[in-house]
Amino acid sequence: MSAFEPESDNELQRLRDEELIAYIARARDHGDLEAAGRGLAILVFGHWSNVERRVRMKVPDAHVEDVTGAIIVSAIQSAFSGMSVGEFVKWLARITQRRIADFHRKPRVDVVALAGGEDDEDGPRERQLEGASEEGYVELRDAIERVLDRLSARDQQVIELRIFEDLLSAEVAERLGLTVANVDKIVSRFRRALRRALDDDGDTSS
Repeated sequence: MSAFEPESDNELQRLRDEELIAYIARARDHGDLEAAGRGLAILVFGHWSNVERRVRMKVPDAHVEDVTGAIIVSAIQSAFSGMSVGEFVKWLARITQRRIADFHRKPRVDVVALAGGEDDEDGPRERQLEGASEEGYVELRDAIERVLDRLSARDQQVIELRIFEDLLSAEVAERLGLTVANVDKIVSRFRRALRRALDDDGDTSS
């Protein structure tokens, strides 16, 4: 096995994702966990904007920065053993989904016990008071989930990659074996359906 020479942070920041992943694997194989950890940190920080976009779709604006930061820290502290960019993207997406789920499970300052309510097995029943500033977020989140649920598994993959992971249509098409026109059509239909869902939510005439 050839000798391993750790690279500086400046050198690592110039590497593409696949090169960083190969570097992390080499460092790990040589037992240099410090170098592997630095490489992973730089790799994860390079995806900050992608993580933030995903968080913004599920979390109120006031909490986006905190949740994104928690995801980045969790990823840096976790072990990534994959060997490809695709594996890394899926790994980071899983961490992102878990931290977002944690955010929605945690009692926050806007959660209060129901006055006079009965206790259940998990303790006092609670309800979350939705502030006016979060109404738009809740409406958008619910509409996105409803529209996605009506899509096929393939179309959900397209939306996940094209919108939530911000990949180019050509990249999505190549990954899923579609044409760019197919990808753009699926995305266009999703956006139209989402607009209709949001319009229906706001229509109180019935």
